[in-house]
Amino acid sequence: MADTPAVTANGYCTNTAPVPGSVRSTNTSSLGSKFARLNNRPYADCPCGRTAIGVTERGNLQRHKPPRE
Repeated sequence: MADTPAVTANGYCTNTAPVPGSVRSTNTSSLGSKFARLNNRPYADCPCGRTAIGVTERGNLQRHKPPRE
């Protein structure tokens, strides 16, 4: 985890690359159609310390805010 994560003026993290080896997907097909939007969506961790952030089609992290200390 970085000591001082890069943050924009409005509080969003500037990291776009996920932590190597942290990309994973969830399989919620056994839970039914209510959770179909979560099925096989890729999630990853950010170097700022935030976990389970959605990953875009290009392999970048979605816009997020770093965790509060």
